[in-house]
Amino acid sequence: MMDENKGKRRHAWLGVLLWGIFGAGLLVQVFAPRLKIADNAFVIPPSLVSEGNEVRIAEIIRKERRMQWLSGALTVSGTFGLAFYYYGHILTRARSP
Repeated sequence: MMDENKGKRRHAWLGVLLWGIFGAGLLVQVFAPRLKIADNAFVIPPSLVSEGNEVRIAEIIRKERRMQWLSGALTVSGTFGLAFYYYGHILTRARSP
């Protein structure tokens, strides 16, 4: 009986972890700088350029790309993890003879 409860708790924590990964991917997307793209190039907002400070465009673009990649990786891995978590028994039964 003790092992059964431990297995249920572990299974529940896995679901919480997968939802957390999915949510983290969405949060990264929300907090990304959101540079606009026009004619296959990033458009730097005039507010960044007009402040008079040194603007490192390459660093801004590198951060944007890194955050977009991280958001995509977390969201997709969380989505596939949740799909197998909730529907794995259906997927494995369909493959079995």
